Amino acid sequence: METINKRNTNTRNLARAGILCALIIVMTFVPYTGYIYYGLIEITTLHIVVAVGAVLLGWQYGAVLGLVWGITCVLRALTNPLWAPFINPLISVVPRVFVGAVGGLVAQGLRKLKVRSGLVAGISAAAATLTNTVLVLSALKLFSTVLTGMPLFGTIYATLIGLNGSIELIAAILLVPVIVAAIKPHELVLGIDIGASTTKFVLVKNGKCVREYRKPDEQSFEDALDSFGYAGVRRIALTGVGASYIKGNLRGIPTVRKDEFASVARGASKLSKKFNMLIVSVGTGTSFTRMTPIRAWHVGGTGLGGGLLKGLSGRLCKTNDMDELQKLAANGDLHEIDLQLMDVCEGTISYLKPNTTVANMSKLNEQTACADLAAGLCNMIFQAIGVMAVFAAKRRFTRTIVLVGTISDWPIAQRSLSEVAALHRVKFIVPDHAAFATAIGAALLE
Repeated sequence: METINKRNTNTRNLARAGILCALIIVMTFVPYTGYIYYGLIEITTLHIVVAVGAVLLGWQYGAVLGLVWGITCVLRALTNPLWAPFINPLISVVPRVFVGAVGGLVAQGLRKLKVRSGLVAGISAAAATLTNTVLVLSALKLFSTVLTGMPLFGTIYATLIGLNGSIELIAAILLVPVIVAAIKPHELVLGIDIGASTTKFVLVKNGKCVREYRKPDEQSFEDALDSFGYAGVRRIALTGVGASYIKGNLRGIPTVRKDEFASVARGASKLSKKFNMLIVSVGTGTSFTRMTPIRAWHVGGTGLGGGLLKGLSGRLCKTNDMDELQKLAANGDLHEIDLQLMDVCEGTISYLKPNTTVANMSKLNEQTACADLAAGLCNMIFQAIGVMAVFAAKRRFTRTIVLVGTISDWPIAQRSLSEVAALHRVKFIVPDHAAFATAIGAALLE
């Protein structure tokens, strides 16, 4: 089955490459499509087609598209005396092959660095365009008399800063990401986040989450997969610490493993519509991921999270049910269990409010109500995570903190973090579907 899926993918890529090759040929010979004239200025748009193919299909297909472009240059030169130097394949063909190859290799390298897809397309397009300009002019200098009267670097520099070179570069940077996003196949993808204690399923289509499911503790992974359903799914993306235990393809569907922190970053960015932030993923433990408009990377974490909360709840509140704990905490009174500023002084100190926590759970005794105890436990965990997140964010020059993960959307979490936000002048954001952000991110990753 895996061989069949791979063959189908290769067939689709070959068909797309064929369409792009045909487009290059048509644009070459249809006036004002592949080459646009304005007086003595000639601007090509064919480098955009080659760059799109290289980004979408890889450097090998990019090289083939460049080869087709080069051959059409030779054919065009045979019918146009002004293009006579381009009859030489070293001027017309070889540089264009490198255009596609360089564009594809740059895209491949940027994806390994986990650079955002839009930037991957734009930077790769710029690299392909610059390759075209530099190599063609270098070949003209070496193998033609057209540029023999000018120094090579001066010629290249003049072209790059000239009108046609600037327009070609800007057009490629702006148009290639848009075209790639528009023609990229929008498949139904199943994202699965297999955490240390919770497994979550999402269906993503056209970049949007259309269905989500959290596996109950008593249900097996296979039963959860079958009950959630996978009809029409073209690809499965696994992430999370438990993904390493899943081998091969699931249900005969192409299955890939995605880096957990890259998945967290992609999902949080999609849900929050932010690109410069610290991402706090609160699950069994808690991880911190820094995201910029260029890339994302893991900066640290803590063992504080749902695992500790569940363990303490089982011991102190006599329940391991996280939903029950959340309901108890919502009805608890923090003033009955936490030492607050109003308990130790009159008025305020600096900008601290009377209900500011001075010491977590310091009023705990045998008469403490279960609801107050649950509220104190949750407040202690979430405030500690919040303060660590604040320090990590400020150190990395951002004040926007996005919370995702299994228990990030609890009302008690938002209540606790609002105090931290006010004290440290940061902004905590909990987007919709925050609990499923990692699974959504895995499905969105290329």
